[in-house]
Amino acid sequence: MTALTPEELEGRVNAHRELMIDLVAALMGGDRAIDRFIASIRDDASYKNHEEDPGVIPTEGLVLEAGMARETRSILEAARARHMAANP
Repeated sequence: MTALTPEELEGRVNAHRELMIDLVAALMGGDRAIDRFIASIRDDASYKNHEEDPGVIPTEGLVLEAGMARETRSILEAARARHMAANP
């Protein structure tokens, strides 16, 4: 495994923090809030910056957002796999 840059590491930590906040808020809100939470993590798993060409050299902000999207996608894929294993 390659070493993460500080920006990549910060993006991953930020993803965990945001997911935890959203998860706890959804649990407090009940079934409809949980459904909205699940929909939002699907959306968050793919970073969209609405630019066709963000540039050759990614900025720190782009690296953070891309890291958050990658980590969110990784968590979502692991959650799906665990769900499928528990509910064949």
